[in-house]
Amino acid sequence: WLLSVLHALLVPHGRPGAPPGAAARPGPAPSSARAVEEAPQGGEAVEDPRSGAALGPGGSVVGGAPSAQPSPSAEQLAVERWAEITGEMHAVLSQRSVLALCHFLCQSGSGHGSSGEGDTFQMTADILVALAASRTHLEMVRSELMHVLAGLVRDIAAALLRCEPTAAEPSTMETRFLRIVRALVEVFKEAVRHAPPEKQLRIDGFLGEANIETLWAALDHTLERLGDTEVMATPAQRLLALGVAPSAVREQASEGLSAETKAHFASNVQAAPPKPLLNRLLPLIEAFFVLHDGTTIDSEAPLAEAQTPQPQPMSVSEGDAPLASAQPLALGAHIFADVAEVSAVETSRLGQFCKRHRCALNALVKQTPGLLSKSFGPLLRCMPMCLDFDNKRANFRSQLRSRRLESRYETIRLRVRRSEIFMDSYFQLRERSGEEMRAKIQVQFQGEEGIDAGGVGKEWYTALAREIFNPNYALFIQAGGKACTYHPNPTSYVNRDHLKFFHFIGRVVGKAIHDGQNLEAWFTRGFYKHMLGRKVIPADLEAFDPEYFSNLKWMLDHDITDIVELTFSAESDELGQQKVVDLKPNGRSLPVTNENKFEYIQLMAEHKMTNSVRQQIDAFLRGLHEIVPPELLSLFDDKELELLISGLPDIDVEDLKANTEYHNYTGQSEQVQWFWKVLSEFTQEQRAWFLQFATGTTRVPVEGFKGLIGMRGPQKFSIHRAYGADRLPSAHTCFNQLDLPDYPSEAVLREKLLHAVREGHEGFGFA
Repeated sequence: WLLSVLHALLVPHGRPGAPPGAAARPGPAPSSARAVEEAPQGGEAVEDPRSGAALGPGGSVVGGAPSAQPSPSAEQLAVERWAEITGEMHAVLSQRSVLALCHFLCQSGSGHGSSGEGDTFQMTADILVALAASRTHLEMVRSELMHVLAGLVRDIAAALLRCEPTAAEPSTMETRFLRIVRALVEVFKEAVRHAPPEKQLRIDGFLGEANIETLWAALDHTLERLGDTEVMATPAQRLLALGVAPSAVREQASEGLSAETKAHFASNVQAAPPKPLLNRLLPLIEAFFVLHDGTTIDSEAPLAEAQTPQPQPMSVSEGDAPLASAQPLALGAHIFADVAEVSAVETSRLGQFCKRHRCALNALVKQTPGLLSKSFGPLLRCMPMCLDFDNKRANFRSQLRSRRLESRYETIRLRVRRSEIFMDSYFQLRERSGEEMRAKIQVQFQGEEGIDAGGVGKEWYTALAREIFNPNYALFIQAGGKACTYHPNPTSYVNRDHLKFFHFIGRVVGKAIHDGQNLEAWFTRGFYKHMLGRKVIPADLEAFDPEYFSNLKWMLDHDITDIVELTFSAESDELGQQKVVDLKPNGRSLPVTNENKFEYIQLMAEHKMTNSVRQQIDAFLRGLHEIVPPELLSLFDDKELELLISGLPDIDVEDLKANTEYHNYTGQSEQVQWFWKVLSEFTQEQRAWFLQFATGTTRVPVEGFKGLIGMRGPQKFSIHRAYGADRLPSAHTCFNQLDLPDYPSEAVLREKLLHAVREGHEGFGFA
């Protein structure tokens, strides 16, 4: 109770109405209120320090004009009074009392118990930080905590050398270390506030005497001894481990996946829990992030390997100076390499630590997702590329859920014609705000009996996504790569409402991401990068226009002197008219030479994938960001975003089988065995028909079939026994349920199932 009283008196946020930090720092109270309070009561007049007017008894003005400055408000007076109390408390507390608080903070105890122990330690730390705001106690608090910290550094470093990864003894030293580091960081902020302007304080110098660098070295060594701490468990994470675009795997799936690719999709891979030692190291890792939070990158000394020059993307943005002729060799080595820019944070101690120990960090985040919103914040904010897709997606969903709870809107009810689904949906949704679009959508197809409890909505997303690419709307063109991907059409202006439609499509894609629905929509690498706010590079041209990419690559590999006659301009045939666009000022008059061809390739790639469709991209992004904030999307890379939008590219029958429930059947029933044999012999197109028929969508969730969504959230696929061998199989897409009659033979089951999925994968009716 004594700590609670001290906390209420000394810590600013403990006082209603006090601005943060306003009353934490002791000092002379403002003179205006004090002068009024101390005015003599016997009639003697004194001078008002604010206006110079004479004050009579009780503070009334004697003679002269009334003061031009209004009297302080009740809230101001309360703040000033608290400032007095705080100053008096600092004066009253003895050195012995401050030392007692330091000793209490440094004592053993996990701080994670349910008895309020953690809250008690937190209150103590808050009080010490408030006391450090006084110059009287700042050095005492710092030196006492530093003394304990130095001892802990020695003891923990020695203990780490002795412990085994699989049999770590429990210890409270690491938690005490984290507790003291957090307090000292706040004390450091107070020291910076009191330091003269010419004195530049750094956190590493402030904590230098504790020799904390030796502990980070021991932590590095111990984490490396742990080895692999987790197996990539979900199909999406295993797909990304292949290092290829999901659209390329989708193209391969239509021809049959290779044995190696099938092995990556094996459904029996499970995540391993973190080893005991890793859980013991968690407070140390949290302390590392407290001291390396990404806000002091310039002052951090990079590790030795960070000194190696990193390849930079060879991109030229508008306004950049032309590339010097001395650069060709350096540019030529990387111009078509799919490399990312290396930022300052990646070469800092924080960046190197995250990259070296990404497996251990991801294992801890998967075990405790809440770490990303607390102590692991720097990992999410500064080094998201070190997070696995599964962890990014879980955090992404958590952020969207919290935003959804902040705004509640009524259900949007759509009634659309299947043949006019694009225009009907556009006209019924165009007046809705971005906030309203986050509400639930219920769909009714005209002329069909289906009632939307989830399944009809999934069908709406599937049918609408197909219509987006309808060539009659002229909104998208198919890219020239082997995989069927789409890019905005430079001549979409033939449709006078094209920018409104792009805005609508952006909202549809954003709504699908927000609702966790997957779309049958695949875009080019460059378009995904625009969604993420990243710059396209010449390497992205290969998937967009392979033939043109080959021509540019030939230019790069050969001397084009007296062979190629080009200028810094782009020519195009738009509706029978030749159009010329300068790639740089007066570009049509500037010839492309062997010395400046690298710049030409850069500018031409940017023109084809960005500048020629800038209006369409901007309209799409406005719609997308109305539903999903760009800062949340920016966590992903282009391959991960494709998975987020479109789901897995392959329909894995074994994964579906492993996530199926049976009702009045068992996994050993004859009909069930026949069913799985027939389904495994289907082509990818037939499997997509079946998936549409049974679940309402052709897309597989990124978690695999265990992530199927039903009427009430996650709901596995189920097979129910039905009766009547003359009946076709039927489905309830809201529940991911297949009603399978007890057919007498495999041949009959094959015939009936094929008939059902071929005729019934679109539309709803009563069976």
